[in-house]
Amino acid sequence: MSFKKNKIKPKDLSRKDFIIKTSVAVGSAIFIPKVLFSQECESTTQDILGPYFIENAPLRTVIAHADEPGQRLFIAGRILQSDCETPIAGAMIEIWHANDVGCYSINLDCITGNPDNDYFNLRGKMYSNQSGQYAFETIIPGYYGNRPRHIHIKITTPSNEVLISQIYFSNDAFCDTDPWCQNADDRIVSLQENNNGFYGELDFNLETAVDGLILGDVNFDGNVDILDLLTVVDIILDNTDADDFQMYAADVNEDTIIDILDIIAILNIILNVNLSFKSLKKSNLLIGNQIVSIDAVGDIAGIQLQTSGDFKIVRNLLPYGWALHHTKDTILIFNQYGNLNIPKKLFEYNGELRIVSNTVTGWNFQRQQADININDQFFKLLDPYPNPFNPKTNIIVDVKQKNTIRIVISDIRGRELSVLYDGFLDIGKHSYTWNAKNYPTGIYFVKVINQNHQKIKKIMLVK
Repeated sequence: MSFKKNKIKPKDLSRKDFIIKTSVAVGSAIFIPKVLFSQECESTTQDILGPYFIENAPLRTVIAHADEPGQRLFIAGRILQSDCETPIAGAMIEIWHANDVGCYSINLDCITGNPDNDYFNLRGKMYSNQSGQYAFETIIPGYYGNRPRHIHIKITTPSNEVLISQIYFSNDAFCDTDPWCQNADDRIVSLQENNNGFYGELDFNLETAVDGLILGDVNFDGNVDILDLLTVVDIILDNTDADDFQMYAADVNEDTIIDILDIIAILNIILNVNLSFKSLKKSNLLIGNQIVSIDAVGDIAGIQLQTSGDFKIVRNLLPYGWALHHTKDTILIFNQYGNLNIPKKLFEYNGELRIVSNTVTGWNFQRQQADININDQFFKLLDPYPNPFNPKTNIIVDVKQKNTIRIVISDIRGRELSVLYDGFLDIGKHSYTWNAKNYPTGIYFVKVINQNHQKIKKIMLVK
């Protein structure tokens, strides 16, 4: 598992947001370079890999589930070049450690912890940002045998230098008898405690003079241009096999999802789009007479549709300067020249088209989801009320023809959270209530679906 191409307590943060929040929590000095010109610069010492390293851990900065037993731990720092000052951007950082009783998931039969039944429990990977910063949240590991508490870390630079090491903690009596910890003075972290848990900081100095990656430079030629844009399109459409570092560079907005927002971010870099565009407020996708159209308040820069059904796009209806790329289940539409021609009609199709999910964005590449309005001859989804709501909202479906109907609640990434009804409905109005007491504040979607049609309404939970 790696970057998501298109498509928990606690919520996973983007690497950018996590570093900002962590640096505020720990204190403003967390990312101040520790090595001054008058001090000696030394590379971080290595340590044993150990027997429990597993490849392909998921991309995440929150390594431990909120209900994982143990004390919460926050570690942050920078990945630096051999001068101990210059950052390395896009270094891949892999983390794994034991749970609070010293058991490693996957390799051992752990009878405690792992409340979410996560195959990669207490394992994850992340990338340093453009300033070399990294940060992750987990728990303080327990003792594995007679070894001191430790966190395994493997750092791989974009130029393939590798540092395999371990993080230890101060005042651990087991360190005195551990041959690896005794040689790890540069990797023993002093922890501080506040209401959220324990915090520590640690920089890693690698024996390299390579700067790392530029976000958007997917082909690594030192520039962000149309070639990078087309590569990102191919990544989203699954037309190319990208390696981990290309995936990092393609995630321009650093939200761990590669999608239309990254395409628009790259276009912003290439075109230096001016501020004459109006901010996108909301949008509606309209499907009828075998044509897909869009109506918006504000200016659209890009659209991504995840689709299903047996259909074929037969005519591109976009104005000059707009591009349309698609595969069987993904359609990308974007303003490739940055002009002011905003589309109404998008494309004409034959067959049965269902829009499973959609992402719409303006030039600020903020993620939005459009309401979907389809021919009302089968059923209508009335506006949910109240909206915003806390914690209950009422949902009414007006059935025009007898139908087998499915009514579901999904989150902003299209994941189904609750099925309110799934079965046959007679003609007439049918009312349902969604109780969101167990869900956090945020945007959700009501979807009403039959075999060939769907309607979607956006709802806002405010607690």
